[in-house]
Amino acid sequence: MSGLDNVRSETRERVERAMRELLYVPPGRRAATGVIGLLLPDFENPIFPALAQAMENRATEAGFASILCSTASAAYREVDYVHMLLDRKVDGMIFISCEMTNMSGEHDHYARLLEEGARIVFVNGALNTLNVPSVGVDEGIAGELATQHLIGLGHRRIGYVAGPDYYLPTQQKAMGRESALRAAGLEADGLVAHGEFSVEGGREALRALLTRADRPTGVICSSDLMAVGVLQEAAAQGMRVPEDLSIVGFDGIEATRWTNPALTTVEQPIEEIAETAVHALKSLIDEPRKPLPDSSFRPRLAVRGSTAPPP
Repeated sequence: MSGLDNVRSETRERVERAMRELLYVPPGRRAATGVIGLLLPDFENPIFPALAQAMENRATEAGFASILCSTASAAYREVDYVHMLLDRKVDGMIFISCEMTNMSGEHDHYARLLEEGARIVFVNGALNTLNVPSVGVDEGIAGELATQHLIGLGHRRIGYVAGPDYYLPTQQKAMGRESALRAAGLEADGLVAHGEFSVEGGREALRALLTRADRPTGVICSSDLMAVGVLQEAAAQGMRVPEDLSIVGFDGIEATRWTNPALTTVEQPIEEIAETAVHALKSLIDEPRKPLPDSSFRPRLAVRGSTAPPP
């Protein structure tokens, strides 16, 4: 670790392999490489590459090169990429919607990284059990804004096309929806169906909601991809949007402007999130002992053609 050359190559290789397996970060200030790692769940949901692109742009402005890693929403892939990034001696890492958001997953590797002095920042999803700067959108407010919009249009049966129930953002949006419904004097239970964060997941969840006797006249969705699936399923069921069903998405991906009708959605402030996350990581690199606050941004409602008063 100190760079001495009087170590057998076989010994050095064994020690370095053990360091990688243990996610060991050598103590003290290391020579800066000018490289950071950006880890995101996948490239299929356009919000993730949009966030990564914005962060890469901000990182370049701050003098960093970026290594982009897609973890396929799997903890073991995330750990593999952390190994690779440590091999390349990156100055720090930003985790976008990391496995920390999966309440049923294993999160031990984050604690090990922190114990060894790694510099990391979480974006959109973190538990307060670790001393890591967290930057993201307020998911509870997102659920509340979407629900309040439908209530304001006159809807009383408002469903939730939700992602898997063991994900933290799914739970936080549910709390925001329930808060808005209770404030309006409406029933907050029921009318919730879960699916994957995908187009097909949105279709499956809407099919489940439409089997109910009290089928909703409007739905809020965990993501824009799920909302696109709801649009497709509504068309397949012979329903008109927004005349028969109003739909609100979440994320603000560019594709929401291209659907027919264009999707009303709750947008993430991508540029603000990216700038704050990169600034937080740079602060950790420059002043590792300086405490940093969490940053939570209020999302914005973009009203388009997929919402209207109920029939």
